[in-house]
Amino acid sequence: MEKVPHDVSIGGFFISPVLVAGVLGVIAALLTARVLDRYRLSRYFANPPIVVISLSIIYSVFIGSVFVGI
Repeated sequence: MEKVPHDVSIGGFFISPVLVAGVLGVIAALLTARVLDRYRLSRYFANPPIVVISLSIIYSVFIGSVFVGI
């Protein structure tokens, strides 16, 4: 039997697991960007906003495949 992701219930509202993984991925990417800015490592990137978008996609896919089970 295939593993089918179930909706997450928060206060009686059902939320898609893809939305949960996306929101957690964006939060993780923003935290990573803050750490990179704090230690001045973002100056080595040619375009830091694209790095943040890329990190949010990478984190969303990772969180979705490992924790949510998409």
